[in-house]
Amino acid sequence: MSGQKRFHRHFPVKGYPLYWIIIAYLVIGYFYPVVGLLALICMVGPVLTSVWKGRYWCGNICPRGNFFDRVLSRYSPHRPIPAFVRTVGFRVFMVCLIFTVFGVQMYFAWGDWGAMGRVFWNIILVTSVVAVVLAFIYAPRTWCSFCPMGSLSALVAPRKSPLPAGYKAVHVDNTCQMKCKSCARVCPMQLTPYDSRGQETGYLDMLRQEDAETGNATYWFSRNQLTRIQNQQYLILYQ
Repeated sequence: MSGQKRFHRHFPVKGYPLYWIIIAYLVIGYFYPVVGLLALICMVGPVLTSVWKGRYWCGNICPRGNFFDRVLSRYSPHRPIPAFVRTVGFRVFMVCLIFTVFGVQMYFAWGDWGAMGRVFWNIILVTSVVAVVLAFIYAPRTWCSFCPMGSLSALVAPRKSPLPAGYKAVHVDNTCQMKCKSCARVCPMQLTPYDSRGQETGYLDMLRQEDAETGNATYWFSRNQLTRIQNQQYLILYQ
């Protein structure tokens, strides 16, 4: 456990505290259900932006993700995220489940703006509660590993060269021997950039900029900067 706490832990987050948006949404939406329709922004936004930015929305704009990083990260045990929640089968199941529930409820609410807004609000509330519970059991961004909108974003995001202008990826040099795996241990999503060593397109699933000191090196998970990091064992190039 001590090894996990050393690496998977809370790190300061750059940018603005956007988590107040999800809190305000849930509070105001309870009294004014029509406000629930604003959830459309966070349903359509990540999928549209992923075409040229990948899962940038998930790491930089999503209010709930911001809440995970800035608040829940301070109290989460930061345990390993179960591998099965990242599988294609489970993620497809979650997409089908959420959209089936959404479709059935929307069918009965159609035509009433307040009722339709309540459908969106209920889904955001329930999924947020699930996400918070998982954050206290495993890691802050456990929900992000199989979030339906995140899964759809990853589906439509570019995966082959040439990538859109401005689209950033994490490139791992062939000399990486995957011995320390520190890049994965400091990642809030517990992703594994070393799996893409030597690949032309690099690792495309990083969410946002994150930094942490690990040993003698400072690792930058970034889509906006070009940082070369020299470690005793390998060289990693982050774009």
